[in-house]
Order: sequence, then C-alpha cells, then structure tokens
Amino acid sequence: MGQAQRSDAGSVPRNRAEYAVERRRKQSGTGSRSGSARGKSARDNISVIYGGGSQKRAGSGAHRSARNGKESASRRSADRDGLENLDLWEISRESDDTRMMRLADREQVRSVQRSARSRPYPDRRYTGNPRPVNSVKRRRARKRRLNLYRLFVFLMIGVCLILIYQTTGAVYRMLHSTKPSGGRGIVEVMSEKTEANRIQPPEIMVDYLEPNDFSRPGTELRKIKSVFVHYTANPGTSAAQNRSYFANLATTQERSASAHFIIGYEGELIQCIPLEEQAYAVATRNEDSVSIECCYVDENGEFTQETYDTLVHTLAWLTQEYHLSVDDILRHYDCGGKKCPIYYVEHEEAWEKLLADVENYKPEKP
Repeated sequence: MGQAQRSDAGSVPRNRAEYAVERRRKQSGTGSRSGSARGKSARDNISVIYGGGSQKRAGSGAHRSARNGKESASRRSADRDGLENLDLWEISRESDDTRMMRLADREQVRSVQRSARSRPYPDRRYTGNPRPVNSVKRRRARKRRLNLYRLFVFLMIGVCLILIYQTTGAVYRMLHSTKPSGGRGIVEVMSEKTEANRIQPPEIMVDYLEPNDFSRPGTELRKIKSVFVHYTANPGTSAAQNRSYFANLATTQERSASAHFIIGYEGELIQCIPLEEQAYAVATRNEDSVSIECCYVDENGEFTQETYDTLVHTLAWLTQEYHLSVDDILRHYDCGGKKCPIYYVEHEEAWEKLLADVENYKPEKP
C-alpha cells in the first residue's frame, strides 16, 4: 500500500524540506490510509528499529570502550539521541505519517537541548584545583616538623637523664669513698678538706696608726680590685722604722703617705691600716686597692729571700680572700709610671716570676 502511494506521488523526497511539501500535499488528498492502521504500523516499525538499533549501538559501544577506553557520558548520550531522531525521521518519511514527523521534530529539539545542557562550555576542561594539593603539602610539611620536634625533645630528655645518672653516681662515689672515723660525719670531713686547701694568712703584727689626715684618714674602703706592691726607697731600714715614719707624718705634715702592710727585710709583716680603710699609697687608686711596702737591703732594690717569701704568701692570701687573680696584682709603676719597686720595674722577668710563684703557691701542711 505504501509503495502504491509513493508511485502515485512521484519521486521520494530526499530531505526534510521536500518532505514537508509532500506531506502538505498528501494531507489535502483523499487516498491516505486510516490513522489507526498507520499508527500501528509506525509503532511496530519503531519497536523493531529501536530494538535493533539499541542492540547494535550497545555492541558498538562496548567495542569502542574496549578499543578506545573511557568516553564521556554526554558524548554517548548525544550520539544515541542523534541516531534515534534519525530513525524516527526515516520511519515517518517512509510511512507518510504526520504524527511521526512531529514526534521526530520534538525529539530532535530535546536532543539538542540535552546536548547543550550537558556541555555548556565544550572548550573548557577541568584542570583541577591547586588548593587541595597545596593543603596536602602543607599538612605533610607540618607533620614532618612535628616529628622532628618530638625527636629533638626525646633526645634532650635522654641526654638529661644520662647526665643526672652520671652526676648522681659521681656524688655517691665521692661521699662513700671517704670512710668517716672517730664518730665524725661526712660534712665534717669535707669541711676539713676544704679548709686544708685554703691559704691561711701569714703571721701579722697588727700595729695600726693613729687616725690623722696625713697617714690614716679613716676613709672607708668599699671594694678591693687590686693589690699594689711598693718598695720603701730607704735601703737597710726595717719595717718598724718605716711604720714610725708614717706615724710621724701626723706631726711633720710634710706629705701624705702610708700603706696597709710593711714587710721587713727579715720577713716580718706589720699591718698599719685596717683593710676596711683607705691608705695613702696610689693617688688614683686608693679607693679600691690594698698596698704593701717592702723593705730591702741591696742598692738595686732587690728583695731578700725572706721578704720575697712573705710577699708571695701575703699576695696569695689576699687574692684568695677577695677573689682576685694574678692579673690584679700590680706595681706602683703600672699606675702612674713611678719606678716602684725599682728592681721589678727594671727586671721584668723577675716580676713575671713573682706572679707565677703567687699563682702556684701551695699552703704548707701542718
């Protein structure tokens, strides 16, 4: 029946425009088939074409997936819609059904709309957000720093524990190495050892000057930073004679002079001024120093062995009591340029030997 109609109408239209003209011409004619028969035939054709087309496309889709890998859902949907619309259009053209024509046009419009919605920006590709990557890197770096910090803390704790263990063991061994005897305790024994290592003061004859403005002003000596060594400049005079000279200055008033100690050429030691008061010995350093006058016999100013020994002992004791060093032992020459003591100014090696003897001084055992 369809072939008879196509032979009457002439040639079959090749596109949709020609088909539209042919459709209007046939709608105005009287030789068309009934609507129910054509609808049934079209539905049968649609079911057949759809079924075969679906199976074929499924097979071809599986083949493409196996050959080319993954493909986007939007592209497959667009291809499927285009094939379905083409099938509908071909069926409607062959069956000369206006209803099928409208259905094909409507499906074509929907397919275009779905394709537009699925790919709103076809040229734009998702390149990924760098923020999550940076966040992961920062978290990893923070975790590494935290692990390093924990490792450092553990190491420090281990070192501290080792030091505490060693210190405790050393103290324990030290306390138990000395066996107390005679009922004395550990503290008493340790105190005796410390006291035995201390330098005891030399034998001193205390003979303070009377307070006066020329030899004992009575000014407070707040601190002691240095110890100065002098010589009397009167060869052959004793310590007692030089002490009397300082005392007579209150009467003669010829000048201001004095010293805290005087060492005689026989090794005797006289203290003229308390260590809490200033003496008139070094004009620019009286407020923070102690002075020692030394007697001598030789014209060159060299001290006798007795004077030398007492001087070394006295210097070692003073540096211990006032927490000084040999660098704090000075000559009068070192502050003002006066050649005093003259022998130890002109013979530098003798002065260096004196300082070395003071530094290496060891107290005599009783």
